[in-house]
Amino acid sequence: MDNFGNYLKWDYFENVILEKGLLYFSYYDLERLFPHYQSALKKFLTRKTKDGKLVRLKKGMYCIAKKIPSEYVLANLLYQPSYLSLEFALSFYLIIPESVYSVTSVTTKPTREFIVKEKAFTYNTIKRDAFCGYQPQKIDNQTILFATAEKAMADYLYFVILGKKSINDRINWGKLYKAKIEEYLVRYFKIDLVTVKKYLYDR
Repeated sequence: MDNFGNYLKWDYFENVILEKGLLYFSYYDLERLFPHYQSALKKFLTRKTKDGKLVRLKKGMYCIAKKIPSEYVLANLLYQPSYLSLEFALSFYLIIPESVYSVTSVTTKPTREFIVKEKAFTYNTIKRDAFCGYQPQKIDNQTILFATAEKAMADYLYFVILGKKSINDRINWGKLYKAKIEEYLVRYFKIDLVTVKKYLYDR
């Protein structure tokens, strides 16, 4: 058995992580926290993940299984830059009545999906100029980047217009300021005004 297994016990490891208040941590974080055991860290992470004591969030990023971060935190963490938007945000704001399975965000990077504990986190690509209209929100004592209601709808309509999403016929338009959505679509997404008005006003 290696020295790490002999001398650094799980209870001690767990206590250090919790005392530091780390919701998640990387291999490099552990190198700094446990400098005497760097040679065995990778084996430790593999072993404890297999044992179910750790959860691998993505390559090189872990958390303690009994302290998995909220889906809001994970959404911002797993793929950066990104912010919560689209159906997840529209459901959050009660603009669409349905609960959504996937936690949806937008990013300027290529489209990706991550699965953490059977929960899907999807990231849809938007234009760099349109990566705006989000703000920090305090949720569960964490600062989360979240689209405003109007920007979440603009992001959503952008993909509807592209034919990549279907329009939800139960949108609560009364909760939205359509002029702001129009501004986002025309100014930042470069959608022509005739098309924008068709989706915003002709329904």
